[in-house]
Amino acid sequence: MVPMERGETSNIILVVVGASVAVLVAVSVFFALRAPTQLDPNSPEGTAQGYFQAIEDRDEDLATSFLTEDLQEFCDGEWQYRDFESANRVVITDTKIDGDTATVSVTITVSYGDDPFGGGSYDQDESIKMARVGDVWLISKLTWPMDAYPCNKEDG
Repeated sequence: MVPMERGETSNIILVVVGASVAVLVAVSVFFALRAPTQLDPNSPEGTAQGYFQAIEDRDEDLATSFLTEDLQEFCDGEWQYRDFESANRVVITDTKIDGDTATVSVTITVSYGDDPFGGGSYDQDESIKMARVGDVWLISKLTWPMDAYPCNKEDG
């Protein structure tokens, strides 16, 4: 066996490290581009997910369908959306069900500033109150920043 020279060993190490980095990047891209898991639409979590998606899509009719009848009446009128662009990520962290009521806890990552050196983000923990109506869960109280201005009332 012919011993390798120092340059050849360095090249092999570079190739191995480069290949490892390429694999890590490919895996990261795969997970980043993967669509979020669709939750059971008949669960409190699925209701929250559907509402957040409808707000992001600015689909007022669909968003309204996730609200209790009382909240729909309270929110009747033209919705004025807060800037959803600032809330780029919503993660459901916990769900507590007590009979026909539920509380879904979420962490909302809010980003601000679009300057590459001046922007930032922070996490906002919120709780969404829900009620079971028949066999579906509906939102009985909205939370910032996913609420619409006309519905941003304490007793909503």
